[in-house]
Formats: sequence, C-alpha cells, structure tokens
Amino acid sequence: MKKFAIPFLIIIIVLLCNQCAKENKMIVTTNSESAKELYDEAGTAWEDYNFSQFEKLALETLKEDSDFFMANYQLTMYYLYFKNEDKFKEYGEAAVNCKAKLSKGEVLLKDAVSKLLEDSNADLTDLGKQLIKMYPNDADAYTVLSWYQYMAEDAEGYLETLKSILEITDKPASVYNMLGYTYMRLENNEEAEIAFDKYIELAPNLPNPYDSKGDYFMNIKDYTNAYEMYMKAHEIDSLFSFKKAMNAKAMVDSLGNM
Repeated sequence: MKKFAIPFLIIIIVLLCNQCAKENKMIVTTNSESAKELYDEAGTAWEDYNFSQFEKLALETLKEDSDFFMANYQLTMYYLYFKNEDKFKEYGEAAVNCKAKLSKGEVLLKDAVSKLLEDSNADLTDLGKQLIKMYPNDADAYTVLSWYQYMAEDAEGYLETLKSILEITDKPASVYNMLGYTYMRLENNEEAEIAFDKYIELAPNLPNPYDSKGDYFMNIKDYTNAYEMYMKAHEIDSLFSFKKAMNAKAMVDSLGNM
C-alpha cells in the first residue's frame, strides 16, 4: 500500500509516563489506563497499515479520555493525510484546545497543530528537529520529523531520518516499507527492492509487505510479479490489493505475456 508515513502519520507510538521518562522518551499524558491500552493498540494497527482499525481504536481512545492530546494529534494528522478537511479541523481544534497538563514534547506538537490549522501546507521541519533535540534517543521523535519532512516533500531529508530511526528502533518493519517507497521516489530501484524484501522478511504474515512489493514491480513494469504479489496480499487479507492485482493482470494480458 503506497503510504509513506505515516507516520502519523504517521504518528507516534509510545509508552506512558514514568516508563517513558526512564527511557528518555516523550511522555504521553493520560489519566486513563484503558485509554492508554487502546492508544497502544491503535499504534500497532497503524504500523501494520490497518488504517480502518487504527481509526476505530483512536476514536475509542477518545471515548475513554476525550482530552487525550496524542490521540487527537494522531487523528488530526491521519485526516490531514487522507484529505478529510472537516475531520482534520475537528480533531486539530480538539488537540489545540486540550486542557490536560502536557509534556514538553506534547506542547511542541500542539504548536505544530496550531500552525497546520492556520496553513495545512505549513513547513513543520524545524519543530520536528526541536523534538529530536529534546529526545535524541527516541525513535518516535524521529518518526515525527520524518513525517514533517515527507509533508514538506524533502525526500533526501526524509531518507536520512528513516535511516536514523533504523539505528534506534525496536520495530523496524514499517520503516523498511517507507524506505522502499522513498528509494523508488529517488529512482533507486535496487535499494528499493532491498528495503521491500527486508519488510517482507520482518512481517511475512501481513498483507502490506506484499502489496508494497507489488507496487515496486509495477514501478519497474514487471506486471507478472506485481500480479503475484498483489494476490499474495489479497490471500492474506481479502480487503487488500484485489483491484491492483486486476490492473496488473490487465497489463500482462495487454502485452500477451500471461
């Protein structure tokens, strides 16, 4: 699935309070343990590129704690990425109007949301770099910067930040997916294939790695292998890749090679 970031995307997946502080991670504030659990589940869904599940869980998180800043922040970025302007403004305003006492990292992200509400194309790269200075050993801080670089269309900076994430993260699979698409964007197909193959190696039971490898094969006009990859993704999850597979098959048929 051709989604770069996400980060939100996307998108920060962290532990709570004292545990985070001990690991020099950005503290995520909530007084609800059930909200924290749902938030973590939403983060896992995002990493797996299960966006509908991410949205569902993030919304459930806010039912448990409506003033949960990071849940509002994640949904703000999610709806910005998928160009749902009404929802983007709704959750962006909820994030900015959050009354909870926030950590210093969350305060910085609140500033980022304020800038986006003023101009959805605002360049937030400097704020991302400030977050890294606050939390130089936190992979999630680098994820925030990478997303801001992606939005600013800074492919080279995005690539370097992804490489930095790989050096410190304990969840590298989705990073290889983003690397693969970035290398394709930079027309480095050799490195793109290496990254996508590593993604498959790390997450062989998920559909998205095969969908992404299918996109790679489409990019190099290897439609037969693209079809096979898309169908592999579809076999794992019937919601994945079928239209892409049919498009690849049509390309093969038109060339008379199937």
